[in-house]
Amino acid sequence: MKLLRLVFLLAVQSCLIATAAMAQAVKVNEPEVCFACHSDLQDLNAKKHVHTAFKVGKCSSCHNPHASKHATLLNDDAGKLCLSCHKVIKKDITRVSSHQPAAAGDCLTCHDPHASDFPNQLKQATAGLCTTCHPAVTEWMKRAVIHQPVAGKQCMTCHKPHGSDNAHLTTSAVPTLCFQCHKQDQAFQTVHKGYNLSNADCTTCHDPHSSSNKGLLMANQHPPFKAGRCADCHGALAQSGGSFAIQGSVSTLCLKCHNAIATNLKKEFHGHIAGDSSCVNCHNPHASNVSTLLASDQKTLCMKCHFNDMPVKDKTHYITHKDIDCTSCHAPHGANNERLFKDEDWALCKSCHPDAHKGSHPMGPEVINKITNKPVTCISCHKLHGSDYPKYLPLNPDGDLCVQCHKK
Repeated sequence: MKLLRLVFLLAVQSCLIATAAMAQAVKVNEPEVCFACHSDLQDLNAKKHVHTAFKVGKCSSCHNPHASKHATLLNDDAGKLCLSCHKVIKKDITRVSSHQPAAAGDCLTCHDPHASDFPNQLKQATAGLCTTCHPAVTEWMKRAVIHQPVAGKQCMTCHKPHGSDNAHLTTSAVPTLCFQCHKQDQAFQTVHKGYNLSNADCTTCHDPHSSSNKGLLMANQHPPFKAGRCADCHGALAQSGGSFAIQGSVSTLCLKCHNAIATNLKKEFHGHIAGDSSCVNCHNPHASNVSTLLASDQKTLCMKCHFNDMPVKDKTHYITHKDIDCTSCHAPHGANNERLFKDEDWALCKSCHPDAHKGSHPMGPEVINKITNKPVTCISCHKLHGSDYPKYLPLNPDGDLCVQCHKK
């Protein structure tokens, strides 16, 4: 028995020595052996900007030569692989504002992993690359007045590509960013009627990209602002010390003119117009490119407060309901129905879906939902904004949904 054990141990030792010898003997000449099959990649070394690992021929830094769970034999997911070397970008995507492709690890959306004729191995020039995801840029370029960095296709003058501590990926906060180019000289002071703009938000009046109006003023302007009657809302310069202090609270000031909206305060649900700064949470007081002086389009605006726990990609693709405006169903200033519905939910749904459930699932005050002990309505079985299942059903309709109530 001892002899057999000794023979076995000697055999194992011999195998280990042979394996180690083979490992030392097999030396692969990277990238020559790779180019033997991937000859189309060899010419990439002639491009202006070459990825360091590719340039020095270390293909195995990114690719496994034998097998991988990832596409193109990558050693890991593309995003994780890139961030293993690019530590600064790894930090950037955790900042207040992060670029969606970078945060999602989709580095190859913008960058070529081997080489490019553009800096930072971008797949094309910056402006053209940005336009592929931001088609609005094309429309901006058609307007009469274009901000100089936009006209010069210099997106990086104002924006960071991966992440920023400021909204909209800006390189610094407004107005600091604006004052890097626009000096507060006498001409500037005259145009702005002597008010102190050191802490102002320039984007409440000016479009930072382009406009059809002189001075990049936004398309829709509040009548007092357009007429230059600043003192209608703000204290006179002598009274306010040159600041933009307003005459009373925001809501009180706005509702003096917008008295039709003031009637919503009598409704059961009116939280959006109840606070001191309520109106400017949604509206720009001076100008906007959106109707009713909204600070941004409805979908973007509403999701600043709602669905904050959802990833960006889910916010933009999941919350749709056929891309109708939020105010098609909700009354933004006040309503007598929960969730600020303009009407009871069944009546609201029926206005667009008049034939739904005819001769099908019963609904109404006499049909009680066993889970909520309330009448069965549309939202007992359907989600309002989006779902992983057809017709906005919250669960699998082949059984999971129905058995919530019909257990037997």
